[in-house]
Amino acid sequence: MYSCKIGLNSHKPKIKEHSHKHHDEDNHDHHHHDHRTQDKKVLKIALVITFITMIAEFIFGFLSNSLALISDAIHMFTHSFALIISLIAIIIASKKAPADKTFGYYRIEVLAAFVNGITIILSIFWILYEAVERYFNPSEIDLMTAGTVAVIGLIVNIITGVILMQGDKENINLKSAFIHMLSDALSSVAIILGYILIYYTSWYFIDILLAVLVSFVIGKWAYTVLKQSINTLMESSPISIEEVKNYIEKNHSEILDIHDIHIWEITQDMYNMTAHILINEKDITNYAQILHDVNHSLEDNYSIVHTTLQIEINNDLH
Repeated sequence: MYSCKIGLNSHKPKIKEHSHKHHDEDNHDHHHHDHRTQDKKVLKIALVITFITMIAEFIFGFLSNSLALISDAIHMFTHSFALIISLIAIIIASKKAPADKTFGYYRIEVLAAFVNGITIILSIFWILYEAVERYFNPSEIDLMTAGTVAVIGLIVNIITGVILMQGDKENINLKSAFIHMLSDALSSVAIILGYILIYYTSWYFIDILLAVLVSFVIGKWAYTVLKQSINTLMESSPISIEEVKNYIEKNHSEILDIHDIHIWEITQDMYNMTAHILINEKDITNYAQILHDVNHSLEDNYSIVHTTLQIEINNDLH
């Protein structure tokens, strides 16, 4: 018993099937288009609200001599930057790509998520730095003014979060923007609690404890965003290759073996796959139906919307 690729034998035609599933892909593109339209809308609203709040925190932070409020304004600036990146990424991803961009601009969203993850990490360092600075250099501040603005900032963050939740919750780009907003909200909570405790106790070290707690929570989410975006950019398989292999061999009896499997993610729920499948020579006339069944089962069960499968023939000499 041996196997050979069709086409290596000069008496047989080469069979290399490239599956597009035009109708399903059109639906998939339409699905992405609908999500992006909604995502652009919520990002624009969130950006306007966040930017106005950032300006207010800067102004009243200086007026009240609150280093905490100024640091939160700078943190909100990084959030505004993240929203701008996310919005630009979605706008670019929605544009028709030139012929040499064979997968369009979908990866821009993943790249934006990566950049946002980096800025989240930088904001963590800023929070920690400001907490230490505030501990060693305490100064009298207008707690009433700073506290009021901090509360307003928290309310704005909550409203922004609700707005962002109206978008595509599974989109890694929008998710990273949401995490930025959440980090702002947690920062505002920490600052408000810090103001209250400082007012009653003058224990400035509480700021450091709160900053460390907030930074730990934010860091955990930032790690998730960076891990997902890096895996996509490195074209790591988003699903278990062994699981896909076992599923195909178990549910498609004509396929004797599937190997040289490559699965990668273009953007959210847009998986591609190439592989070689081995079938018996007697099943060669039915190869089109076999490929059709495999393609649809992969799309239905694993969201693999684009496949390229190379047929190999098993010749049993016995």
